[in-house]
Amino acid sequence: MNFLYRLIPLTLIFLFSDLFPAEAIKYNHDSITISEVQKRVNFPVLYPKKIPKDWTLEIKTYPSGKKDFTYFRLHFMDKNDEYLIVGIEQQKEHTNTSDLLSPQIEKVDINGNTGYFKHWAPSILRGEYPLGGILFWNQNGTFIRMDSFNITKKMMLEIARSMATFE
Repeated sequence: MNFLYRLIPLTLIFLFSDLFPAEAIKYNHDSITISEVQKRVNFPVLYPKKIPKDWTLEIKTYPSGKKDFTYFRLHFMDKNDEYLIVGIEQQKEHTNTSDLLSPQIEKVDINGNTGYFKHWAPSILRGEYPLGGILFWNQNGTFIRMDSFNITKKMMLEIARSMATFE
């Protein structure tokens, strides 16, 4: 039941909020910025151009505490910074994604790139039926892995299709 109380507001936020361009990013927790990340990785950084304007962003870098990073995660949180709505991990492009594939994965098109989506499995014992799943693809030399328990596949694809090189 707790899941439903989270689901309804998050769905309404996504459906009825205005979308904002990347230049209006709202960072939280004194996060490193997208521009700073771009200087410290050896692959193109992509950013979603269509996200609700009241989401905030925190960027996690790996390995942490190092000058240069091998990958990073964009954590988009709700306006109160209580729930992770969607996470988007990025690293240098994978040339072989066959180890990530399984029979439950569906092929999808993301900006002319072949992507793969897998729904989360329900946890009937806990009474949870999470939305979303895992979505991954290569774009412009970057491997992107998006995951969410709180938005639908359709919403995830909309965000994914708005991903473009950060400038």
